[in-house]
Amino acid sequence: MQESVIYQDIWQKGEQKEALKFCMFLLNERFGEIDSSIIERVQVLNKEKLEALGRALLRISSIADLFIWLDQQERS
Repeated sequence: MQESVIYQDIWQKGEQKEALKFCMFLLNERFGEIDSSIIERVQVLNKEKLEALGRALLRISSIADLFIWLDQQERS
């Protein structure tokens, strides 16, 4: 069962959803209420980029830095 394509898809979507939830929590803790334009950009990140965002938030100190990071992710 765990090797089925459907199972793997459900598992990956669950992991992506949890990573998104955690990143949104971190962003809200760090910067307070987040603008909807940022939320939209974060919601389209895949799990790997969400994990990278979680690590990057240790270095990101402003919303401007966050926009720069998001711009870099969209180009890569």
